[in-house]
Amino acid sequence: MIRSTAALLGAGLVVTSIVLMANGNSRGSPPGTAVGTTTPPSMPPSAPQPSPPSVPPPVPSSVPPSAARPPGTPAPQPSAAPPTTPAPGSTRSAAASLLAHVPDAIRPSCSDGDASKFPPSVVAVVACTPPGGFPVIYAQFVDGISMSGAYDRLTGKATVTQDACGPSVPLDGRQRYKSGGKTVGDLTCYGTSDGDAYLTWSSEDLNIIAEAHAPLASYGRLCAWWMTAGPLHGSGAGTAA
Repeated sequence: MIRSTAALLGAGLVVTSIVLMANGNSRGSPPGTAVGTTTPPSMPPSAPQPSPPSVPPPVPSSVPPSAARPPGTPAPQPSAAPPTTPAPGSTRSAAASLLAHVPDAIRPSCSDGDASKFPPSVVAVVACTPPGGFPVIYAQFVDGISMSGAYDRLTGKATVTQDACGPSVPLDGRQRYKSGGKTVGDLTCYGTSDGDAYLTWSSEDLNIIAEAHAPLASYGRLCAWWMTAGPLHGSGAGTAA
């Protein structure tokens, strides 16, 4: 009897221990969660971020910013182009027109000349070396003012002491001269340090300057040849005024 009672007490203690252990484990874990399993806390759902409003790309303007002007402002007028200065020997027609005033005996020996000694207002220059004559150049200008300025510049190196030119007159003279009985321009005669004598003359009705030179010993022949050196005004001969 005593053994039976002891056995029953031992079994009851075992059952009580098991129940106590189960209750203790159930208190440490939330209901429905297996013991020993770790579940991360659930994150709250993130709120949707608003998307930026779509901006249409700028439409390119066909009018540059500099062209914009306040209402009522008149449109700017295009600036006038500066006047063009004829270049030396710029057209064949200018050279042909100049050659038409060169005497027939001299014309075949002519070619395009060096315009560097003339201002930009020169439109054509021809240089000639006629047989039996003397080297001569003819220069055509746009107008009388340009020609007159170029003539003064060209003869500026001369120290004029005489009022005439000719084989019987010392060099360094200046005078008016005629062609066909009409006074047409100036004639200047002078010597240079290289030993040459120069004749430079203008034709005011044609806007042409001519210049010839020869050794000083041939100055008398140069003056005689100049009488037929043109430029042609109709008669083809020049004489002292």
